[in-house]
Amino acid sequence: MRNLRKTCFALAAVSALGISVNATTLQEAITSGKVSGQIRSVTVMSSYSDNTEAGPYNNANSSAVALMLNYKTADFKGFKAEVGFQAGHSLDLEDSSAAADAPKFYNERENRVTQEGSNLYLANVSYATGNTEAKVGRQLISTPLMSYSDVNPMVDTYNGLSVVNKDLSNTEIKMYVLKDWIERYSADTSASDDAKGDDRITHWKKPTLSLYVKNTSIESLTLEGQYLGVRDDEGNPNDAPVATNGSYKVYYGAFDYKLPVGMPLSIGSFYSAADYDSTVSTGATKLLDKNDTDMYGVKLSGKIGETGFKVAYTKVGDDGDFIGNLGHVPNLFKYNGGQMFTDNFYAGQSSTSLMLIPKLIPDVFTLFAISKYSQTEQGKINTSRGADMDGAVEIMADLKYNLTKELTARLQVAQIDFDSEKVNTDDKMTIGKLYLTYSF
Repeated sequence: MRNLRKTCFALAAVSALGISVNATTLQEAITSGKVSGQIRSVTVMSSYSDNTEAGPYNNANSSAVALMLNYKTADFKGFKAEVGFQAGHSLDLEDSSAAADAPKFYNERENRVTQEGSNLYLANVSYATGNTEAKVGRQLISTPLMSYSDVNPMVDTYNGLSVVNKDLSNTEIKMYVLKDWIERYSADTSASDDAKGDDRITHWKKPTLSLYVKNTSIESLTLEGQYLGVRDDEGNPNDAPVATNGSYKVYYGAFDYKLPVGMPLSIGSFYSAADYDSTVSTGATKLLDKNDTDMYGVKLSGKIGETGFKVAYTKVGDDGDFIGNLGHVPNLFKYNGGQMFTDNFYAGQSSTSLMLIPKLIPDVFTLFAISKYSQTEQGKINTSRGADMDGAVEIMADLKYNLTKELTARLQVAQIDFDSEKVNTDDKMTIGKLYLTYSF
């Protein structure tokens, strides 16, 4: 409600400005606005594994739908306003009983999918002049270190100020000052535990700051850099797989270069470092010191005939798990094949992956990927939740087809072998995830 009141006040201010200049134009801006949205359905089913590394997909049997309804005004003297509402409903496929011998949370409910409730996920006013646009209020953000996910029925959102500037030649600069991170879980206001409800809205008394720069001045070369500073002691208490109980900073740099050869071929690399100001924890597990860590990756990608490909390698330092992307979206870790179900940012973990995108069926996007993992002994000691990914392998396929102009179907299937050294454990897991999205 607080953010809604702020947005209404901002809209009133814009209205007052417009009335004094040209009320008819403001009215046209409002009545000429655009309504858009999506109806999203996500179903995930998975076999059971004894391995804790299997994460929340383990033993999942869940399905849910969500409605996203947005309204954006037309431009009025550089001003625009945007409001978006989302509501989710579980189809209750899951059996509430937990699997035998499984930890409490390994029941069939995949709560990233089965979120009930609704919230106002967009409520902002923007102003554009020249090559600069400023936006204040609830908004979606997509950068390497801070983003939102669209792989579940409902999405996270952020409350704050963003400024995008393109004055410099071939350069895009994005600046963020954020006060709140509103997770999709917060839509479930009836929840009594700390996994949902208001406990999943992170309020920062000291605003979180970020600066992102992208430059393409040199032909065939793309450069990116980003700084993220979570300055409040609240930190990032709910992020996965690593949470913090204090402030932290993350630095990121990357390049991608298209090679001057007779075929589409490019090389790329990234490096990122995390500086924790206090201990790092996941649940009851806490590392004994700051455990600042880093992560890097290299890739070679291109196209042979009609088949795209990417070969990539990533490595995390031994000192601790990498914090990941604010918003539960490891965008910067996409070197790891396609959208893999396994994680590749535990301490001492490395991943080697191959991704192929062949044109097998007309109008069907087809992706196949395989990732193999290793982990150092020191990394196993320093990881915050005892993850052992040494020897693990994931094979996955990702298919997408536009049934109509508005309706898209997507199917992901994966087989994961965790290669556990534990005796008498089921260390394999099979996952299927189906998306149906109707956009209007």
